[in-house]
Amino acid sequence: MSEIPVPMSERVKLCELQFDKCNPNVMSKDQLERLKTSIKKWGDIVPIITNKNLLVADGQQRFTAMKELGMIECSVIRLPVEDVDRRLLRQVLNKLRGEHSFELDADEFQRIIDAGREKDLKFMLDLSDEKLERYINEQEPESMDYVQSFEVIIKCDDEAQQEVIYTKLRTEGYNCRVSTL
Repeated sequence: MSEIPVPMSERVKLCELQFDKCNPNVMSKDQLERLKTSIKKWGDIVPIITNKNLLVADGQQRFTAMKELGMIECSVIRLPVEDVDRRLLRQVLNKLRGEHSFELDADEFQRIIDAGREKDLKFMLDLSDEKLERYINEQEPESMDYVQSFEVIIKCDDEAQQEVIYTKLRTEGYNCRVSTL
């Protein structure tokens, strides 16, 4: 395996980016609002990763947020990778996030609260008063990773119809995933 030299980021017009409509990572409307808030606050600090033809490997949700915010350009790192490596990279970046230390999170949360930013913390991380209180009182929440979701299943006649409906719903801003049974 050879190393790929990572090029410097560049500014690219959002309209130049391409997508393969196969991204398995989706966000709810609430998560997207929190992402937009972070971009408004701290800017375009995480570049979108693409192949040499600007086909996105990582950053589709950031793209959506920036587009909804009316941004024209974003930072991109364009990697010289084949399609299979672009897909592999997407999987790795979406899934390899590490584990959080409950104690260190609790300490950090307390510092943020002490600085007067509890409201931001709760909004950005979608923490209820109860979850935040459990952290602060050093009572590890039993299911911090559980996120309640509500889904609608649409039965399609074939894969072509499935793709048309999926594309239409994504265009309208819905977070969708494809399931074939």
